[in-house]
Amino acid sequence: MLAPRNLVHLAGLLALFALPCLARADDTETREFSVFVDGKEAGMSRMTILQKDDGTTYVAAAVEVKFRHLILDYSLKLETQEWWKAGRLVGMKTTGNDNGKKVDVTLAADNNALRLRVNGKESQVRPDVWITSYWKLADARFHNKQVPILESDTGKEYNCELKFVATEKVPVGTQLQECFHFRVAAAPGPVDLWYDRYHRLVRAEFTESGHKTIIQLVNVKR
Repeated sequence: MLAPRNLVHLAGLLALFALPCLARADDTETREFSVFVDGKEAGMSRMTILQKDDGTTYVAAAVEVKFRHLILDYSLKLETQEWWKAGRLVGMKTTGNDNGKKVDVTLAADNNALRLRVNGKESQVRPDVWITSYWKLADARFHNKQVPILESDTGKEYNCELKFVATEKVPVGTQLQECFHFRVAAAPGPVDLWYDRYHRLVRAEFTESGHKTIIQLVNVKR
């Protein structure tokens, strides 16, 4: 735009994280999020996840945010598509407008790397990057270690520490849901992230340009 509190408990959690995702095969799910900036609702985000029994996953996400800071208005409108195979990213496309600035980022598999194009300029990135949509928890091998991160709207690469924080209850609609709290430390963070038992995003908190931003899951449709 994540330091363990109990090592014994963490060891059990990491064993759980190593299990395959519990979501059903050929499962389609839509997650709706509210976006809050400086304590006020500023927009919505919607994410649709199609998981097939052949190991492929397609994700389509859209976010629209508008808010005023002092006398200046800010607007963000982005649409992102991601393609995954056997847990690895094989393609991505992000388009939109960031307060008047055009966003056009594409990513495609290229042998043992990923070919990145940002507003027409090409480069290569490593094949195991984690995307800042953060829709699913990074692989267990990155927990409490360095994780390569690609910013989906700029194409910038970072190497950050992903820390497990705790298991916590997070409100989703009118119910509390037990979630795994992780923190991305250093650039482009810090970002606090909460994931459900399916390792899918429930909540994100970060500060961008001095504005505290919260993305909160409010509804799940299957």
